[in-house]
Amino acid sequence: MSNTFYVPTTDEVQQAKTSQAPRRKATIGGVTGELETPSGKDPFQNAWLTLTLGYGLNFLDSRIRGSAGGDGPIIVQDKNLGLCARDADDFLFPILDWGYGSITKFVKLFQQGEQIWNHKFLIKPPDDFDKLDYSSPALSGYVLRPNILCLFRMVSGAKNGEIFNVVRINPEIFEDPKFQVPNYKTNKTKPGRNGFRSHSSLLTDRDVYTPVLGHELGHAINEDHILALEGDAQCKAKPNLDRCYGLTPEELRNIMGVGTEITEINVGPWIDHLQTIVGGPPMHYKIVMLTDPKVQPLPPRKIPVAKSAPIFGRKR
Repeated sequence: MSNTFYVPTTDEVQQAKTSQAPRRKATIGGVTGELETPSGKDPFQNAWLTLTLGYGLNFLDSRIRGSAGGDGPIIVQDKNLGLCARDADDFLFPILDWGYGSITKFVKLFQQGEQIWNHKFLIKPPDDFDKLDYSSPALSGYVLRPNILCLFRMVSGAKNGEIFNVVRINPEIFEDPKFQVPNYKTNKTKPGRNGFRSHSSLLTDRDVYTPVLGHELGHAINEDHILALEGDAQCKAKPNLDRCYGLTPEELRNIMGVGTEITEINVGPWIDHLQTIVGGPPMHYKIVMLTDPKVQPLPPRKIPVAKSAPIFGRKR
């Protein structure tokens, strides 16, 4: 996945918004999809499909302990290490309290996660799909069949939000190669420098600097692990098996494996929202990856309007 991304200017956003017709929405798994279709004022305007993730952040430490539902507490007291956070494999990592500065920094970096998934795909509808066609005064004799730009937004405190618990791990344990962290449920230990294993409802302050952020945001918008996305039955049933993160180099590089790459297989949440909004039988789309922000997306297709046959007078 490229580290570059397209960010429209305020004027570009406003201009595009004014050329959009009424919007249609659908909510799937707490994520709202909004489809905006062109009004016809701009004959080069594509449609926009924006997924919006509402979210909240719970900063857990000695003052706020939190819980993982039926899976038990997140913050636990260890007799040797003091207050610890329990990771996805039940290993305990010592934590520090949050302060105003560390919270402010995390919030800013977390919000930038929006850029990871924004403007990555363009959906090119099939030839028999005319539900978004529009006409423009600038192109008489044609209707325009827009492509669909896939956008992503994150809104703090929005309704239908995803709650992320966040802990601040004591960085000293990652610097000491001999430091062992214990398991909450067993007698096992492992080197602390091997890392804290975050999950969809628990992040650390370090995750905003790693591929973990994009991966967990992927889960928040209803992405599965890469093998489940490929239809692997075992990973659909047990998604957290190690193999579900990828077996081939290509799978491992995917953002829903252990890497950072976003590929066509990751467009699923946008397809699901589009299908729900427009209805009808499942459609087969062509997906175009938007990897270069300097290259403009494909414009709408021009479809000639069929001319009616002339009507001749009848003889009496």
